[in-house]
Parts: sequence; C-alpha cells; structure tokens
Amino acid sequence: MRSIWIKRRLNVSIPLTKGGHTQSSLLITKASSLSYRLIALLFCLFAFTNLNAQNAQKLDSITPIRDNIGDLNEAAIRKGDFPGAIRLPGTDVSLAIGGFIKAVALYDTRYNEKNEILLPGTFSPENIYKGQTYMGAKASRLYFDGRSTIKDIDMRGYFEMNFTGASGFNLRHAYLELSNKKGQKLLMGQYWSLIMDLEAIPEGLVEPTISGLPFIRLGQIRFSTPLSKTLALSVSLEEPRNSDLKGVNMIPLNKYPLFVGSLSIDPSSIFHFSIMGMVRPMSFADLTDDSQNPATGYLSNATLIVKPNDANKLTLSGLYGSGASNYLLGADSNTGYFDGTRTELQTQHGGFGAYRHEWNDKFRSNFAYGMFVGDEIPNNPNPHIKSSTFAFINTFYRVNKYVNIGVEWIYSAKENFNGGKFINNRFQFGIQLF
Repeated sequence: MRSIWIKRRLNVSIPLTKGGHTQSSLLITKASSLSYRLIALLFCLFAFTNLNAQNAQKLDSITPIRDNIGDLNEAAIRKGDFPGAIRLPGTDVSLAIGGFIKAVALYDTRYNEKNEILLPGTFSPENIYKGQTYMGAKASRLYFDGRSTIKDIDMRGYFEMNFTGASGFNLRHAYLELSNKKGQKLLMGQYWSLIMDLEAIPEGLVEPTISGLPFIRLGQIRFSTPLSKTLALSVSLEEPRNSDLKGVNMIPLNKYPLFVGSLSIDPSSIFHFSIMGMVRPMSFADLTDDSQNPATGYLSNATLIVKPNDANKLTLSGLYGSGASNYLLGADSNTGYFDGTRTELQTQHGGFGAYRHEWNDKFRSNFAYGMFVGDEIPNNPNPHIKSSTFAFINTFYRVNKYVNIGVEWIYSAKENFNGGKFINNRFQFGIQLF
C-alpha cells in the first residue's frame, strides 16, 4: 500500500519571552489571550495556504508504509516491496498488518539498565557502575494501517507499537490523517513532534538517540501544505509534558499546548533545508499560596542535508532554546527550577553531524557525532546536566531486501553541574527480519 506524502517539511522560528511570577487571575487572562491568538493564527495560516496550495503542484514523494526511524529495511518499504494490504469484505477500507522482528545483543562497559535504547541524559551513579550484557528483541514492532477514500479525501488510520514498555507494550504511533489532492494534510493523534526533521535522523541499529537532536512522539493536531514545488509549511498544537520543571512546594501543570511551526525548502534533489520553532507555555502551582505561575520555554532547530548522489548523505543540524529538556536527546529531566521566589529555566544548545555511505548493494555505513550543552540553573541545588556527548559508527549488511544485519559502536558521556561525570561504551550486534 502506498500513498502520497509531503516529505519535505518546514519550520518557522517563533520569538519567545521569559515569564516571571503572577497571580492566578493574571495568568489565566494572559494564557487565554495567547490561546485565542494561536487559534486565530492557525485559521489565518490555513486560509492563506489553502489559496496558495490551489496553484501549487503536490510534492512528489512516497510515504513509507511504516515509521522508518530505526527501520533497517526502510529502503525496501520505500520501494513498495511490501504492499501487503487487503480489502475488508463489504467495505472500501484497505488494511495492512505488518512490522518487523529485530533481535539485539549488546555489551555496555558501565551502563547497568537493560534498555536497548541508550540515553546519556539519564546517566547517574545508580545506573553507571559495572556494565552489562543484554540480549533481547524489544525493539520489534507491530503495526496496523487502514486506508480509505471518500470523494477527494484520502483517509489513513495508523497504529504502531513495540515492546519496550514496562508492561511489555509501548505505543509508538496512533493517528488519523486526512489528505486532499492539493497536497494538504491534517493529522490528529500521536506522532513524531513537528520540531523534528525526520529526514535528518541518522540510521542507527536500534534508535539513533544522539545528543543535540529533538526526539519525541506527542499527541497533536497538525496541518501541512505545500506553498510551491520546493516549499512546504506545517503548524501544530502539541500535548504538553512539563514533568521536567522542578522546584520546592510546587506542582507542574499541563494546561496549555505547545505551538510548533516548520518550514522546509528543497531547491533540488541534492539539497534539503528546514527550520523549526516551538513555543512552550508552561505553568505550575505554588503550593504555599495556591497561585499559578508561568514559565515560557522555546526551541529553534535548523537542518541542512546534502545528497550529491544515492551513495552519500551528509547531515548538519543545530538547535538553541530555553526550558525544553523533555524534547531534547542528551538533556536530563531538569529544564528549570522554582526555589519559592523565582523560576530559572536552563538555556540549552546543541547539534550533530552525520554521514551515510553506501559502499555497494550489500554494505552501508553511518557515522554521527552529537553534543548537548546546558547552562547552570543558578537556584537549583541539585545535580543537573552540564553537557552530554553521543557518537556512533555502524555498518550494515543487506542479506536481501527483507533481512539486514548490523554492528555498531556507541560512545556516550554525561557531565553534571555540582559534580559527576559518566562515560559508557556500547558494542552491539543486531539482525532485522522483514
């Protein structure tokens, strides 16, 4: 089963201000005003882009049947080797059920947690000790993909899970997507955040959790449209996750959604450029006087991809923000701190470079290096992250279009303010079927 998708995505940077403290009535008034303005902006963008999209050709790209992040057989999916859909009896609905099995064996020199996904931002004295050997297949996936068409609207319902959750199952994606012949799309459900440029994600054996990369799946409402043959725009409202805002006598609140904009430019098949911006309106309850307090974070991200031919791909990406830890790889769970008087958010920056080379029809290799850096949070007495580093090199052997075998080495390190530096090396081998 195949469908047309706007593969080139874009992002817009959005200026932000840093919030202070206020009483609950003032906060609610400001938040309401912000919400109304965001909704008005969404309507204006929809009206403007709808008029322009009528004269724009649909971007010519193919949507992978399944999520290609961490998928070693993504090339076979992209070429349509796995159609696999059936027509449900008595309906106009086509359904595909699929996935893959990925088995991994790894050795860590210091890390103790039995987790196939490596996150240097989570390193601590409790889990960096003597190392481990691990073997499993939790990164295997199962998906259901249903599609139908009503008049000129293509509808897609997609559900995907793996087995990394505490109870055995972990929901990766679950969304409904509507698209029209103008190339416009409306998506609602859980999917990769719009702050990410999916084309920039390097290829890793399990998942490439490289420092300095936005990387999160969120509930969202997203609208995407082509503006021209080479330009595409997307905007979204996304689910807030504010557990990284800490402090004394306070409770973080998840009242207001994120606003994310994305702009992508593809002047030719060789170059791809994108810019993304996120506004994060956080708030928390001060338990000493039962007041509500704002703390506005933001994040900007830019990516350049150069593909001179099918055998080579170079990616450069950088980000800058404040109070965005939950949305960044390499960060920890301390994005800001309230000491009872004032709130300080961490200023954050980072980025990565990646290079992919196809040696021949059977072998390919990837190299990537990324770094995250956070400023000290002045009023936070607890250890919190200063920097993290993540580098990997891997080689994959394509047995056939359904089987890939890979080896990978990962170096990862984290340094804290208030003491503590942790380093781990991971050596792993894996095989993916289907």
